[in-house]
Amino acid sequence: MKALMIVATAAVLTATPLFAQDDGARSARAADVRIELQGLYDEIGQSQFQFADESDVELFHDVLYTPDWTFTDVTGHAEAWPHVRAQTITSPDAPRPDSQTQPIQQLSLTPDGATVVVNEITVRTIVDREGRYGREGASHMVTEATTFRDRWVRVDDEWKLKSREQMREPVVSIDKFGWGMRDVG
Repeated sequence: MKALMIVATAAVLTATPLFAQDDGARSARAADVRIELQGLYDEIGQSQFQFADESDVELFHDVLYTPDWTFTDVTGHAEAWPHVRAQTITSPDAPRPDSQTQPIQQLSLTPDGATVVVNEITVRTIVDREGRYGREGASHMVTEATTFRDRWVRVDDEWKLKSREQMREPVVSIDKFGWGMRDVG
């Protein structure tokens, strides 16, 4: 019996470093995935400044999104790309944002990819023609932050966005400088 206890204890002590290495490998893998996906979020944020027409939007969607991509709004209503497409493609005279960033707040690996919580932060300069935020005709910086849960999958060794779920209503601020990323998460 005593020999069995010694063997069992030795097995546990020898296996412990393997589990620690496994956790270390998972952490390293998660860090690598985070870097890859943050790069794709940066590319998505900059893409709107490069689109010339509808075909650019379609091509971009084909490259970074799965064919069955879905968007679920804060009320739980889900829509596929064909329904969201019309809202995505805007007229050339629509005001474009000054900037759009999507910093990753959380990332967890899944068997087929990763689930990411991200804050989409969009900044626009507007002219307040009605005087809602002060003097009529004054310019203001409008910052809108929306939290999403995204599901990414690996397809042919590339990352593709499979779904986006809006987690809460956007937080809007007027003329707030130094917007903190932690304030919206």
